[in-house]
Amino acid sequence: MNTPDFREWMKQPLIWTERIRSRALVWTPDAHWFINDPLGPLPHAHDDATEIIYIAAGQMDIQVGESKQRVGPGDLLFMPPDRYHNYWLVGDETACMYVLVTPNHKQARWRYKDFKPGAFEGHAPVANAFLGEPMPSDERISVNVRELAPGADSGQSVESVREKMIYVLEGNAEIVIERMRGPLKPNDSQHVPATHHHCIVNAGDMPLKYFEFVCFDPTAPVAVRPEDAHLVKE
Repeated sequence: MNTPDFREWMKQPLIWTERIRSRALVWTPDAHWFINDPLGPLPHAHDDATEIIYIAAGQMDIQVGESKQRVGPGDLLFMPPDRYHNYWLVGDETACMYVLVTPNHKQARWRYKDFKPGAFEGHAPVANAFLGEPMPSDERISVNVRELAPGADSGQSVESVREKMIYVLEGNAEIVIERMRGPLKPNDSQHVPATHHHCIVNAGDMPLKYFEFVCFDPTAPVAVRPEDAHLVKE
């Protein structure tokens, strides 16, 4: 796997919609919390929202519910909705952590107190993206590890009500979204909005491995499907 330069890692854009929130966070050994997190050192929970944590570099202890687990490079930790969570840096290596939360409703993004019943129960399943382990998922976030041979592509696809995040693990990709296209290198991520046709291409001479996170807000109104657009006009 590729270890990111944390300065470049931090330049990735914050994704912020009603269905998705994602950010590339950094915790350096001389800091007491993630250095680019405006929330600050405040343990919290997310009402009715699922969160995934992917560790690209470093090691961390993460408490979810009643249990604390140590995670390192390649590990993906899956947090069920409404669970209390907190973080600690382990060792003297900078940690690079990718965060994805679905949904991202304006009035229910963080809960700092008065936690819901069950917030301090249970645990978060962990799987490693490089060991062929099944990836944990639920109705809000489906986690898939995809692989493409050199020169191959994923084929064009579109989601009517779901949004995607693409995260490259190994290899070099080109992503095509409608009329836009661009390169993705290891540890780059890209948001694909609902109703947008898209395709992933292996643009290198080595196998391409990437996360495909398919995100769904079960409370959102149903979007108009492209094949039904004519009904709206009528």
